[in-house]
Amino acid sequence: MSSVDNRHREISSLLKRYGTVHIHDLADRLHTSLDTVRRDLRQMEQQGDLRRIHGGAILPALGEGSYQERSQEIRPERTTIARYVAQNLIPDDAIVFFDSGITVLEVVRNLKPSFHGTAIVVNPAAAVILAEHPNADIIMIGGKILKKDMVVSGAGTMDEIRHYQADICILGTCAIHPDLGVSTQHIEERTGKAAMIAQSSEVIAIATADKLETRMPFKVCDANAVDTLVTGRKLSESYLSNYRDQGIEVVLI
Repeated sequence: MSSVDNRHREISSLLKRYGTVHIHDLADRLHTSLDTVRRDLRQMEQQGDLRRIHGGAILPALGEGSYQERSQEIRPERTTIARYVAQNLIPDDAIVFFDSGITVLEVVRNLKPSFHGTAIVVNPAAAVILAEHPNADIIMIGGKILKKDMVVSGAGTMDEIRHYQADICILGTCAIHPDLGVSTQHIEERTGKAAMIAQSSEVIAIATADKLETRMPFKVCDANAVDTLVTGRKLSESYLSNYRDQGIEVVLI
């Protein structure tokens, strides 16, 4: 495969299938040099088709559209992360803040039937799902609903969150950077996330690969406030070591 268009088409296809591509894998697959692959990735990034990371590239973060539209993006990765977190990282008797976010909602959907702890939720859709759970106690935090993100917000919301002490916060992650910390698009959402983190003994951040090494306008917390980061695609060790250097346990599904 020698033409630029064919290589770009193949790279796009691989990104849509796997979400992540690596330079050495591409060079082998496309029968071309590392320099050519790097040049292809640079051109595709300029066209907005991908975002380069150390050793490869990932799909660019979209972050726009309605809640329902965003829920359809990269569904296999979200589902894989959510199932792992629900089945392996949440003890049956835990008190858990479930943040907003599409992947967090998938965690709620995959919670084990044996879970008999307390789920404190800020997303009305999570409360509806948990209403069908056989054993979970549910606390729905009140407030004004931000429709685009399906999360409650407001001064009363913050006060209510501070009434609880949780074992775990399952943190939905809009953007996380090893040096710049966790950030989000909306200031109303920032305050809710920060409050849940402050009221939790452990913070488990879940993030699809497109959220890594990105930042948004409103900082939620430093990276080292996160105890565990769960992400779902094959990423290089050197790439993930930036997070481990911050004291974060990185779980790659």
